[in-house]
Amino acid sequence: MNRIAATLTDLQTDPGVCLLSASAHGQAFFAMLVGDAPPLAAGDAVTLVFKETEVSIARNLHGEISLRNRIPGVIAGIEPGRLLSRVAIPFGEQTIHAVVTTGSVERLQLQAGVAIEWLVKANEMGVAC
Repeated sequence: MNRIAATLTDLQTDPGVCLLSASAHGQAFFAMLVGDAPPLAAGDAVTLVFKETEVSIARNLHGEISLRNRIPGVIAGIEPGRLLSRVAIPFGEQTIHAVVTTGSVERLQLQAGVAIEWLVKANEMGVAC
């Protein structure tokens, strides 16, 4: 599980759903939460949590897409497997991990030192207070 310490910047609510905005290392993050809004306010410390399998990787991505969490990075290393590979991406003082198919690693020609963007859908981003 990936975890990022962040600061809440905004919380928008509608009945049964809320959109949380947070900032970490100068990068904006978004989480869509279903249910009652958490008891948070701008400036509060939060921890963003998301599974390694919910991280997508892109190279040379251009244009707009619906994924709101689109973060630039450089691959630090890859633990290859026969079907799945674990990709390490530095973010601040920590490492974010993505688990993607080994076929995608090969197709995208991923290796240490390659510039990428890592992406997470807002509804796959959780928040721990």
